[in-house]
Amino acid sequence: MNRTDYTLAFEDASAAPELYALMHETWAAMENKELFAVGDLDETWVREVLTPPGFAVTARSAAGALCGMLMVCFHGEGEENLGYDIGLTGDELTGACCLECAAVRPEDRGHGLEHRMFIRAEERLRGMGVRHVLMTVSPYNPASLRSAQKAGYRILLTKEKYGGMLRHVLGKTIPGEDGTDGT
Repeated sequence: MNRTDYTLAFEDASAAPELYALMHETWAAMENKELFAVGDLDETWVREVLTPPGFAVTARSAAGALCGMLMVCFHGEGEENLGYDIGLTGDELTGACCLECAAVRPEDRGHGLEHRMFIRAEERLRGMGVRHVLMTVSPYNPASLRSAQKAGYRILLTKEKYGGMLRHVLGKTIPGEDGTDGT
């Protein structure tokens, strides 16, 4: 498939069944299951994190098939908020956004979809006034790490997460619509 044959769109909790299926299809196809931490996540969790202000960015083929996904989550003061890992407090913590469960079907890899979904999410987040965007990536997943770094994310720390799996915590401060960094 040609790089231009994909359409990126925003989706909400109504897409949870399809997104959950892609998460598990991607995980099941992986040789090293620790690269993609889906653990005991279920469709209910997907639906909950995609409740506004949360959303998903999807990549679909010209025929409408789901080829890739990225969930954009707001955990507030919940323990899943990666802001705790980097010392955010107050409004910075509760306003931080976490990019989670980026997945691209094996047959659709190599077209820059993950990177494109990161950038598309940032476009919407900028309009929402979000400044701190965080994610985790396995140190053993060079493709995802390259996608994140290409989009401007920096490794802030490396630690065990998700029941003992080693993860880089990456972050980026996105500029506001006026080009300022929000400080």
